[in-house]
Amino acid sequence: MKENLELLVLIVSIVTPIIGGVWFIWKKRQSAILENYKTLAQVWTNEGDISSKETKYITLKLTLENGELYGSLESPRLERNYEAHVYPGWFSSKLEISELLGRNLISKATIKIKITGNRNRLKWNAQKLKDVDVLPQNTILWPWNR
Repeated sequence: MKENLELLVLIVSIVTPIIGGVWFIWKKRQSAILENYKTLAQVWTNEGDISSKETKYITLKLTLENGELYGSLESPRLERNYEAHVYPGWFSSKLEISELLGRNLISKATIKIKITGNRNRLKWNAQKLKDVDVLPQNTILWPWNR
């Protein structure tokens, strides 16, 4: 009986800090993702960057509403705006860009975006790109205040 009690105490003393650590990391992750939501919900652009050789200018307008982060992507090379949906993560986020044609949603790109700098830059790295003539492969976006 005493051996079983000692074993139980040992298991509890090992498992309790592990559960506490996992709980702490989980809450920290949730908090960081919420901050990313708030940071991403604004207008971003790469227009006017004199240090870049990028010629495919875009403006990404994102809105946070009811826990969803979505918006539109504009470019002088587009006839009409593309739709944008963001799925925020802890270190980077996934940006899905699509075009609505009739009732069909056609995927145009999957972009990995990462908040960098002093949380005032957005690193754009295309993972799957179908509109190579319109959208940049790699660029840096920054907040744009009209």
